[in-house]
Amino acid sequence: MDKQEIQKLIEEAIKHKTETNSVEFKDARGGLPKSAWKSISAFSHRPGGGIIAFGIVEDKEKNEIRIMGTDMLDNLQEKIGDLVNDEMSFIIRPNYHILEIEEKTILAVFIPECPDQFKPCYYKPAGMPNGAYIRDGNTDRKMTDDEMRSLIDNSKKFKFDITVAEETSLEDLSKEKILELLIKSGERTKRHSSLDEINFELLKNLGIADNFNGSQKPTLAGFLIFAKDKPQSKQQFSRYVIRCVKYQGSNVATDIIDNMDIKGTLDEQIDDMQKFVLRNIRKSAEIIGTKRIERYEYPEKAIREVVANAVIHRDYKITETYTQINIFADRIEVFNPGCLPLGVTIENIKDAQVSRNEIIAARLKELDYLEEYGRGIDIVFNEMQKWNLLPPIFKNTSNSFKVILLGEKLSKLNERQIKIWEYLVENKTVTVKNCDDLLSNVSRRAINNYLSRMEKMGLIKSQGESINRYYVSAF
Repeated sequence: MDKQEIQKLIEEAIKHKTETNSVEFKDARGGLPKSAWKSISAFSHRPGGGIIAFGIVEDKEKNEIRIMGTDMLDNLQEKIGDLVNDEMSFIIRPNYHILEIEEKTILAVFIPECPDQFKPCYYKPAGMPNGAYIRDGNTDRKMTDDEMRSLIDNSKKFKFDITVAEETSLEDLSKEKILELLIKSGERTKRHSSLDEINFELLKNLGIADNFNGSQKPTLAGFLIFAKDKPQSKQQFSRYVIRCVKYQGSNVATDIIDNMDIKGTLDEQIDDMQKFVLRNIRKSAEIIGTKRIERYEYPEKAIREVVANAVIHRDYKITETYTQINIFADRIEVFNPGCLPLGVTIENIKDAQVSRNEIIAARLKELDYLEEYGRGIDIVFNEMQKWNLLPPIFKNTSNSFKVILLGEKLSKLNERQIKIWEYLVENKTVTVKNCDDLLSNVSRRAINNYLSRMEKMGLIKSQGESINRYYVSAF
């Protein structure tokens, strides 16, 4: 942004007697204001950056702007330089412009946007989360936890699975298990591996360990996958359990038939989660030719993908809750701490190839716990369809993600009801009018019957009254 553009934006803000989304006024009569870092942090997160005009004061009570000017240009620029170089988490390179407005000297400082991979840009003395701000309208405000998590998920600085596994050492890692990884990788490349080649440089290249403040330690990913003992035996990792419950009925108020808190390394957790699910769902058998073919109520491949994704993609920064699997009489629900990563939505989830935990995903893939990147969700959809079951449901909130697999009881729909259900899943709601448009040559009476049956099945529930009635998923 050049000097003319900056002056124009400042003069427009003065004319309208208010700061704007891209312009902040600061009184500089006493030198650099103590709160200047808040605007620097806020504008570093604003697309395109923003301008801090030193020497202008906004009086919100009187609804007026006062041009005070400044005669401390050298001092201000020196102090701002010290601030952005020494006290911000990312070194901002501001542009300085000296302007004349109403015969007063103004220092206009353009703060560029911080690159995504280094966000959040925060004030180091305040730390995280208190030192990270965003521009909200014409004010600076502290980031919410969810806003911060979204930035962190996309930041190279904050790839949580490559942070240090606190209070651990390289001796806590299993060389035998690391060798297993090397052997499996070697099978693909025809390369021989042995225990002798396992050294720190190799571990560092694999993201299993790194240098942290001069000490060689396991990363979180390395420790959670390759620990000799159960990671949860250490207090700081005690919340990384998988809580599994089998209920007798269709809600949590019914009796608990089976439950288990699964501990262990991530690959062990995936195996044990799948075993828990398989032992708690129905299994039928049929004779085809001379063979007896057993078939689970839900496809094993779909279960495998869902439980593996839960472990691989959970937000390990969140320790207030657990990954949970709830098995009901008519469905399976898998709940994970952490919303979808930045760039992934319910709408593009089948095509997105973004991982919150890149090292965890890469190492577990090499250990054969992950399909080709981007194929897992497709496998779940395809397997559910092969079983004549409804497509999976995904629920994304600000701090959690849930996958729901609907069982046979909830999948006994006719072709028209399936169309209604698929429309509801895609659009979140459905009305009789929507069904009328969706289904050709079907009477309103028949549509109401379809919806009524789906409601009695416990698949949908109605909201609103009379002509304002609409239907949503019951889950």
